[in-house]
Amino acid sequence: MKRVAFLLLFLFACESNKSWEVSHIQTGKKDYNSARLSYPVHDTVNGIGIEMICAQGLINTYLEVHAQHVPAYQGNDKEALVILKIEGKTFQGIGHRHEGGQRVSLPPSLQQLLTESLQLNQPVTVMLEGFFTTLEPKEFSEQFRELQSEPIKNPFQLPFKTL
Repeated sequence: MKRVAFLLLFLFACESNKSWEVSHIQTGKKDYNSARLSYPVHDTVNGIGIEMICAQGLINTYLEVHAQHVPAYQGNDKEALVILKIEGKTFQGIGHRHEGGQRVSLPPSLQQLLTESLQLNQPVTVMLEGFFTTLEPKEFSEQFRELQSEPIKNPFQLPFKTL
């Protein structure tokens, strides 16, 4: 019994607690593979989750909220004001507000600024009207490279058939 308890304690102690997580989706055809890099929402009421999707060599970044919808920018339901704060400087742009209002596409200029700042090990505060989160750069560079890399293909296939 002590060995089992020790083993479980050891396994949970070794569990990864990364702030940035990468997952790959392999479809069997390279053109349809994709990868996702995410920074989870830590505060489900006021926080923003970040999701970067890499497909066919292109990366798109999305901001997600859970509690309510992001207010439309100047009455335009398709737009939302996005603000980034980096080392005391403020940058802003207009993001595409998706149907339902809980997801916003980051404009390309802010996406580039976000990734460059995090790669330079600078924390970035992302703000939408009524929501904010500070992204920690720890592990970002490594995980961002992983997002853009081809995953190792498993040469083994299990003998199960799907119905």
